[in-house]
Amino acid sequence: MEAYQYDCASPDIEELARVISDLFPEQTQFTERPADDGTPTLVVHWVAMRFGSTARRIALTVAIAPAALARYRALPAQLRGRSFAVLRAYVEAAIGSLEEQYANGEAVPREVTVDLDEEFA
Repeated sequence: MEAYQYDCASPDIEELARVISDLFPEQTQFTERPADDGTPTLVVHWVAMRFGSTARRIALTVAIAPAALARYRALPAQLRGRSFAVLRAYVEAAIGSLEEQYANGEAVPREVTVDLDEEFA
């Protein structure tokens, strides 16, 4: 059995999920869902063990602006590395922010959104 679960209709959204999968524990689920405007988003569901004495289910949504997603999809595969690096940096920052909130004694939200636009592609 694969350590991660991918439920993505679009190959490029699954590709993005695979780029960030190692930032999350095994058994994390990556799902493609349409945003309100129909643009695909990547929703990461994982069980976080490091935010308290009990496990917490957290959902992180990666929302890419429609124009940026269109530019990304138009890129040849060999030129997508910069977008991958930006995605990883933003997701790492979001996870780091959750860890900082927990360390400061603040409540850790169960839902987080990472918005990507011009910087992505």
